[in-house]
Amino acid sequence: MKLFSSKSKSVVGIDIGTHSIKVVELAGNKVNPKVVAWGVAALPSGAFSENAIANSELVADTLSGLLVSAGVKSDNVAVAVSSSHAITKVLGMPSGMREVELEEQISIEALHFIPYPIEEVNLDFEVLGPSATTENEDDVLLVACRRSVVEDYVDLIESMDLSLEYVDIDTYALERVYRSQNSLSPNSKEPVAVFDIGSSSSHLMIVDNEKVLYSRHQNFGAAQLVKLIRKEYGISADEAEELLNSPQPPADFLQTVQDPFVEMLKQEVSRALQFFYSSSSHSNIDSVVLTGACCGLAGLAGDLELKLRSKVSILNPFSDANVQFRRDAIVTKAPALSTAYGLSLRGLG
Repeated sequence: MKLFSSKSKSVVGIDIGTHSIKVVELAGNKVNPKVVAWGVAALPSGAFSENAIANSELVADTLSGLLVSAGVKSDNVAVAVSSSHAITKVLGMPSGMREVELEEQISIEALHFIPYPIEEVNLDFEVLGPSATTENEDDVLLVACRRSVVEDYVDLIESMDLSLEYVDIDTYALERVYRSQNSLSPNSKEPVAVFDIGSSSSHLMIVDNEKVLYSRHQNFGAAQLVKLIRKEYGISADEAEELLNSPQPPADFLQTVQDPFVEMLKQEVSRALQFFYSSSSHSNIDSVVLTGACCGLAGLAGDLELKLRSKVSILNPFSDANVQFRRDAIVTKAPALSTAYGLSLRGLG
């Protein structure tokens, strides 16, 4: 399965996470996307583990029900592999090489930095364009992923009689959404920090106008927020999830739960940025863009902005899309649907 397959007219983006499955179906084109369907469904315990499918039957049952309840129309789907399973590297290759020659040379280069037997790995590449530093060379993006990980997704989709158009990397899908949002363009020449909050882990990407400068995973996620809720109110995990999704949280929620969580988030973002500063020539960023789980919390961006003393915004993938149904419901869910949206967006012309 190629990671950089050809585009399809309509693709349903499916983001299978550790805690839930998110789907987005778009129609139209990249300039004027139309939301055909979207939905979120919680995964049963044991369905997904360590960023990989652990029980395909549980995942298939949940996904099947979600596709129906969300009103998905297309059978063409795309899924994302966690970047924690992928190895990426930009290689310099002589300009003008034929694709066969390029493929052979990249396979040889891959042997030097992939820590697995080459027969156990899916390799793919994409020519990015002329090198900015070396004359007569092209920058070529190489992506490698364990074959067993990719095949888990292939087997899952094929078992459901769906057509798997492509397997992407979650961070590529997220970057695609970020770059589609003109309102998030930086006001300076400094890069932007995109902080994606998952259920059990988070991922920082530092991006400039052309590429991702830095990437880092951290063991911090929405699970910390759920723990705070359970501790404060003495309730179960399921009850904590219900409270978190409630339109009317308890009167003391902001002070006793959200404020401590924002302080934890501030520390995690600051720590991640310090790692970036120490490994690059940069000492500042333009702004922070939050996405992923729990970003629907009212006032989260403003609260974090005060603590970080840096501009903070929430990534809403649907801000430039034509949403004709369930407008109110999509507002709080939008940040968590970013990866699924990015997967579907790639399929549009």
